[in-house]
Amino acid sequence: MAGKKAGNLNKTTVAELANDKAVVYKIKNAKGDNVYTGAVARGKVNEQIAKHMRGGEEAIPGAKTVQLTQKATVGEARKSAERIIKRDKPKYND
Repeated sequence: MAGKKAGNLNKTTVAELANDKAVVYKIKNAKGDNVYTGAVARGKVNEQIAKHMRGGEEAIPGAKTVQLTQKATVGEARKSAERIIKRDKPKYND
């Protein structure tokens, strides 16, 4: 069964996120601005995004929602993330 592809950044939503394919993800603030973009391999989606929640080891200040786009491979997800970062210039991407 496919998981969620978007929602509020909280434990319940993160546990329900699609985890069966590599993804590129955007973390957005209350205004809907993309503040962080990343890519992660299949099977590690929930774990990686949980790190960005308040109290997580890589917490993103002001993070409110997460949006996923599934990709066929992690390489494809990384390339997509690079394009999004170049275009959007998210505040917390170095």
